[in-house]
Amino acid sequence: MILKYLLALTTVLTSFVFSPENFLWSTTGNRASVAEAQTPSGSQWSVLTKVDPNLLAFLVKAVVVDSQTGAIGRNREGFMSVGFQRYSSRFITYGILTKNVQLVDIGIKIIEYPLSFQKTEGSFEDYAPESKGKSSASSVAFYLNDLGESLLLCKNSRWFQESNETSYLRTKIIKMNPSISNSLTWLMSQESELIKGDGNGRATNRLWKDANAYYLTGRALDRKDAVRLGEKFAIMSLQQQNTEGAFLELYGFDSSYQGVSIQQAVLFYTNLSSQANQRPIVWDAIKRAVALELKSILPSGEVNTKGNTRVAVGGETYFDKEKTVDYLALVKGLSYYHQLTQDQSIKNALDRVFTFYSKK
Repeated sequence: MILKYLLALTTVLTSFVFSPENFLWSTTGNRASVAEAQTPSGSQWSVLTKVDPNLLAFLVKAVVVDSQTGAIGRNREGFMSVGFQRYSSRFITYGILTKNVQLVDIGIKIIEYPLSFQKTEGSFEDYAPESKGKSSASSVAFYLNDLGESLLLCKNSRWFQESNETSYLRTKIIKMNPSISNSLTWLMSQESELIKGDGNGRATNRLWKDANAYYLTGRALDRKDAVRLGEKFAIMSLQQQNTEGAFLELYGFDSSYQGVSIQQAVLFYTNLSSQANQRPIVWDAIKRAVALELKSILPSGEVNTKGNTRVAVGGETYFDKEKTVDYLALVKGLSYYHQLTQDQSIKNALDRVFTFYSKK
């Protein structure tokens, strides 16, 4: 067993041979034109407008939230962790698409709720099981990951930016931005802590979430320093994919967290410039990840967890409960992928997964 672990770890470490000079995220010259021609086009909004609205509505209904305060889950009984405040984008996406101000309002409240508990330097006390009251970089990354997506969706929506109905929400965002920027600065100071916890094949899904926390929030706030750091974390995430297409979790394959990585990688991809010269390598990684994940989807739609490194019978627990397949992340990621490729086999797979788990 020890030998197997060491061999796996050696494979991970020796696979990190990407040269930084080859990962310049620019949009200049013929390389940009080639990138645009070789990869599917589509911004996040152009994809979302084609996704099944019933799925987007289901994602909203799956969130347990206090619509008055914006507190989610365990935070409703008193603030526990900023990491629980990670579903504002579901409300903002569906709210903007349906021009439902009330839903967008709840999304903004989800972002706003933890800011009253923010510490001076931008972190938050955290009482999730693994944190024990200490500030948690991962929890802040989870929060900013979702928050950054939400702010960009608002920023890129003409209706949200111009409607009189949403004027008060735009004012709220402006008032929150300094506090959000403060937390972003604090999270940037935690770069080494995030790499220590999520890098080197330990938890690629979280490394992707870190990348999007920096990249999307940086884009929303016009923080080029954060955008660059997000790009760096995206590179590290790509480096943690093995030759079979697995985004490594505890140095191996996990069919549940693979779905999370796919969803986060596609989110990053659809927020890249259409001419970014590294689109081909990101897209290639996504294609290989999806091809591998499809092998774990049974004809019934159940995701096979046998042999997983983390989520399996007898596997990891959270709040003393065994972790189960994050099927919503997988379905969302495959929905994006289907809209980008128009591959009917992907649509069939995601429909099977959604039907199997949503009716349980």
